[in-house]
Amino acid sequence: MSKVCEISGKRPVVANKITRRGKAKREGGVGKKITGISKRRQLPNLQKVRVKIGDRTLTFRVSASHIHKVYELAERAKGMDTRGLSDKKLKARLLQLLK
Repeated sequence: MSKVCEISGKRPVVANKITRRGKAKREGGVGKKITGISKRRQLPNLQKVRVKIGDRTLTFRVSASHIHKVYELAERAKGMDTRGLSDKKLKARLLQLLK
């Protein structure tokens, strides 16, 4: 399962983890020294949000900062004809409403 937000497109990013040693100058030391830099991944805070649209329940994987957008979509989708649409096509049509 991909770690990408379906609404915003947020995805994992690469960051540096910096390891330091020593005593800070403000604490009376000679200053912190960097002893190593290693790569790490920062993952988006993805949550599963289930929304009932018509007679169906759709699951969206969205970042926590965009959960409100899913409920906004559900409000806009009221009265939408969902017959004959697969879940995937319905989800694609709903995401077009945001743009």
